[in-house]
Amino acid sequence: MTTFQITINPFKAPFMREKQIPINTVCKYRDGSTYKYSAYRYGKESCGRVVRYTDTSETIEERERYMVGFDKKIQRAFDKAVIRFHKHYAGINYQDEVIDTYMPYPHLTDATKNVMSDYWLAYNKDREFLQTIVSRLRIKWIQVMSLAQQGKYKQISDALYHVHVYYLELSSLCRPCNQEVVYKGDSDPLLANRS
Repeated sequence: MTTFQITINPFKAPFMREKQIPINTVCKYRDGSTYKYSAYRYGKESCGRVVRYTDTSETIEERERYMVGFDKKIQRAFDKAVIRFHKHYAGINYQDEVIDTYMPYPHLTDATKNVMSDYWLAYNKDREFLQTIVSRLRIKWIQVMSLAQQGKYKQISDALYHVHVYYLELSSLCRPCNQEVVYKGDSDPLLANRS
């Protein structure tokens, strides 16, 4: 059986023009057996001030503009994955996938537990994955944009890595064994952080 590759486009961190506003705040830290609040991390001036970032109407509008294209791409991949999922698991039945039944408590003869097949376990895993993948991808993409608006450019690659992992898993869900999904280009975005 020959394998063939399906190439998908990697994501690039968007260039964000608007900046979130940094505001000095306090943090809670432990001093012995009591908790205290301080304007500095861990209650020490050498660790620096505690800063939180707030949105402006411009930063929210800018993120919403970038979310439109991202949502379309994710929704297209999600719809295809749902079609492949229903085609792959067509006609699955709980009773047909029971391998064995045992009693975990010998004194309770009515309490039985079923041992399920690997096919059923894979079905449940893929179903749960499809239930949460769109929201997980959206959260990570918002995190990428927020980090760019905060000026934390070194941390963007970590959030972008998770976007690439989730998107690759979504694109390769329920594919036949002879299909391999890879990212387009010479450099693999999943190996970008390795030195």
